[in-house]
Amino acid sequence: MKKVYLAFLWHQHQPVYKNPITGIYELPWVMVHATKDYYDMVAILDNYPKIKSNINLAPSLLIQLEEYASGKAKDKFLEVTLKEEDKFFVLSNFFMTNWDTMIAPYNRYNELLGKRGRETFKNDEIKNVCKTFTVEDFRDLQVWFNLSWTDPYWRKNDDFIAYLYSKSRNFTEEEKNKLIQKHTEICGMVVKKHKELQDRGQIDVSVTPFYHPILPLLCDTNSALESTPKINLPSKRFAYPEDALWHISNAVSYYL
Repeated sequence: MKKVYLAFLWHQHQPVYKNPITGIYELPWVMVHATKDYYDMVAILDNYPKIKSNINLAPSLLIQLEEYASGKAKDKFLEVTLKEEDKFFVLSNFFMTNWDTMIAPYNRYNELLGKRGRETFKNDEIKNVCKTFTVEDFRDLQVWFNLSWTDPYWRKNDDFIAYLYSKSRNFTEEEKNKLIQKHTEICGMVVKKHKELQDRGQIDVSVTPFYHPILPLLCDTNSALESTPKINLPSKRFAYPEDALWHISNAVSYYL
């Protein structure tokens, strides 16, 4: 049988969601993917010491992970999770997961989706549905949105998260706050875990240019003609190769 040499390269990246004017993160994807994917995808290699892998980490992701871990990051989803005022936002956005794999398996979460309704609603309809949700319903929905983005790895390895899954409903404010605290802690563990496996030689880490630009286009937008000669180019040519060098050098120094 012919031996096959197979290389795994996991590319972990997120664009910058932080609004430069308000300082608020517009979307929660850095935090929820940290709790669902970024840690366990490298931690699973603890169980397979003979398997090596290559992982690419975008500095734009690392900066945001650091802000969440330090408590500096603020986003609307996180803010609304910790408060109870904006019920309209909760009902509009806290089912924003894969319904088949992240809602249907959990009776309480699925029950709340059924109560909200599975169709696309107009604003007035959402406001009417808000009146049918109790305080307990809203709190359970706040918890389940965040809990559903918590990887099964943590259900096996964290007693508190396992407890929340088993409890399923009637969560308390203290439990909700502790779950968010756990998520913040996980954000701070992601890079440490990568460095741990890198130091023992089980993974190699690469980085993309700092904010994940397409380097040839950053150097010269006319480079697009090399692959697509008939492409429509911008009316004003853009060429800043010095910016490309900044992205590369700062990405390496940031990770190191």
